[in-house]
Amino acid sequence: MIPDLTGVVLAGGASRRFGRNKAMEVVEGERLIDRNVRILRDFCNRIFVVTNAPQDYLGVKANLVRDFQPNQGPLMGLYTALVYAPSSWVFVRAVDMPYLVPELARAMIGIAANGSRYDAIVPVTGKGYEPLCALYNRRCVRAIVSVFQRGERRVASFFRRVNVRFIEETEWRRFDSEGKSFININTPQDYNRLSDETSRSC
Repeated sequence: MIPDLTGVVLAGGASRRFGRNKAMEVVEGERLIDRNVRILRDFCNRIFVVTNAPQDYLGVKANLVRDFQPNQGPLMGLYTALVYAPSSWVFVRAVDMPYLVPELARAMIGIAANGSRYDAIVPVTGKGYEPLCALYNRRCVRAIVSVFQRGERRVASFFRRVNVRFIEETEWRRFDSEGKSFININTPQDYNRLSDETSRSC
């Protein structure tokens, strides 16, 4: 395992499609922000919450870090985390992702620990990259700056400039057969659907 790892919850989004701050929504009795902090604490030495509005998270048990530039999307959040983190590696999660299967997290961390040539560890699903459930090394900073200067804002825009270890579906399903780690909540309908499924399983 990586001896020093920083967990990062990206909570800087405007939640436009949701209509309110998703981080405060409750899943299985926990706010999403608290849930992600708790989940990452099992694997990481410290937790950062990167946000445009740190005043909204004063009660959260994590280090609050303000985005270098507000309203620039998750790529700016990732850049901010990599610059501030004292560790070489960060494990990044979007605040609207309520689950992380421990076996998958450990497998991803193990790949990072054993593959010094990699700059990022990124799962791939049928929908494409999952860049907000991934590990990144500080070596990515220069590439992120470069794509920002070109006007790019997608997280995956810098992947071609670094050495990414992609985790294909056939590999990650050995640890997370249902793909729960990649569920995210974009709309109130997503939240209601997840709440209904959770209620039925209780």
